Amino acid sequence: MKKIIIGFIGDHNAGKTAAANMLKKKGFHKASINEKVEEFAGHLFQPYEIEKDKAVILNNVRRKGCKVHKEYWLNLVLTSLSDDKTMIIFDDLSIDEAESNKIKVCQIYRPNISTIELPDIDTIVNDGSLKDLSAKIDAFYKKIIGK
Repeated sequence: MKKIIIGFIGDHNAGKTAAANMLKKKGFHKASINEKVEEFAGHLFQPYEIEKDKAVILNNVRRKGCKVHKEYWLNLVLTSLSDDKTMIIFDDLSIDEAESNKIKVCQIYRPNISTIELPDIDTIVNDGSLKDLSAKIDAFYKKIIGK
């Protein structure tokens, strides 16, 4: 079976995690690039250093990996998953990973929160209730799965 890999991109609090959790309920495996970055940072820094400056350290580690290769973190996560994971969802893509041809990227855009609307990719506008977002995710799911 061909793998379906979806990644949500968008601003903080746009609804990426809520959308990913909705797809998880439909059988997607939720994977995280941020967890892999944190794991690597734990090998490079002492716990007290990370605790003191976590956001800065994690951003720097992530950027360094992306300088090695734009798909560095994405590839690390994907190769660590078992072969039985055929439907995978990420809710923490960066612009670098969004350029990968391995993944179907969708922006979650929330008016009054989101600062950038990305052209040329699927966009789900999160402008209503959680029930409204769920209906939009259902339609997106059917489009991706082909039902």
